[in-house]
Amino acid sequence: MTAILDQMGDQHYSFYIETFQTSSELVDFLMETFIMFKDLIGKNVYPVDWMAMSMVQNRVFLRAINKFAEIMNQKFLEHTNFEFQLWNNYFHLAVAFITQDSLQLEQFSHAKYNKILNKYGDMRRLIGFSIRDMWYKLGQNKICFIPGMVGPILEMTLIPEAELRKATIPIFFDMMLCEYQRSGDFKKFENEIILKLDHEVEGGRGDEQYMQLLESILMECAAEHPTIAKSVENFVNLVKGLLEKLLDYRDVMTDESKDNRMSCTVNLL
Repeated sequence: MTAILDQMGDQHYSFYIETFQTSSELVDFLMETFIMFKDLIGKNVYPVDWMAMSMVQNRVFLRAINKFAEIMNQKFLEHTNFEFQLWNNYFHLAVAFITQDSLQLEQFSHAKYNKILNKYGDMRRLIGFSIRDMWYKLGQNKICFIPGMVGPILEMTLIPEAELRKATIPIFFDMMLCEYQRSGDFKKFENEIILKLDHEVEGGRGDEQYMQLLESILMECAAEHPTIAKSVENFVNLVKGLLEKLLDYRDVMTDESKDNRMSCTVNLL
């Protein structure tokens, strides 16, 4: 399948999409494809040390995902024919793609890192920017994805790649604004991010730079929306305090001193 997709040009994609008689058939095809891609990415078809094959598969899948995203924008974005489950599958696939082990370049040796970067580039950036663009295209449909997409977007912003973080953290502010305009606060978003942050930091993600970037970007966005600015500031202080305590707690788990561990646990509670 990877070989076939690799051979396909833009015209092949167009011809193939035209063969679907009804839009429901096309939706079914896209949804099943997204689920299958996510499955193949998650299960690692090739042995871990077959780096070239993994990268070829990723490059091919990335192109296919972007092609199918264009079709979604053309046919399934308008409010009258918006397909929530299809878009949901797309976002979950894209986040699974960006967070897969074989693309976390900073974990590789310097030589391997440079080799992959020179040949394939950092695919996380490319798909991350696509996720961002797809999110902003949703318009009034964004509210359907709050709080469901808060966790996956958080997972993506925690990847230690500065440009990716700068491009995707503003999605959080957009989520807050969207919920605030609908209900006068962003409690659903806030509760979800606090819950998921705890889980992610415990899993080893998150760092000081992330905390600083999150604060500066959200405060910068809030400055342009005076009605929500105070609420955002309170939220930023809350999350910053929580992140500090979670990072302290994570660091101290390797500490010999029981007193230090106890005091961090008390702070966190």
